[in-house]
Amino acid sequence: MIKNRLSRVVFRRETSDDGVAAVEFALVLPIFVALLFTIVVSTSVYIDQLQLQSVARDAARSESVSAASGCTVATTELATNAMGNVQCVVNQTCTSGTVRIQLTSTQQVSIPIVGNRTVVLHATSSFVCS
Repeated sequence: MIKNRLSRVVFRRETSDDGVAAVEFALVLPIFVALLFTIVVSTSVYIDQLQLQSVARDAARSESVSAASGCTVATTELATNAMGNVQCVVNQTCTSGTVRIQLTSTQQVSIPIVGNRTVVLHATSSFVCS
């Protein structure tokens, strides 16, 4: 009888899962947090790319109407956003019939676990001169 009780106590302790969920959670949590921050940073970079493309379109439209105003429009529109270092280049002017403007933005982003990275965004837009 004592042997039977002892074997039940030993068997019960061997199959105990107390604390396993807490250990698994502690192992998986940092990976999920890093993934979450990476998604947030990637979304921010994607939104910056969309804004840069929109500003390039507006700058090309402005340059097609009034010469030498495209880069001014671009820098004015991007002044309120922290886009980093933005360069504006007018590749074609109205003498060719089409205006082409290229914007390049260089910015630093911090990605968890990976660290700080430099992201370069490019946007090009063309517009027919009126």
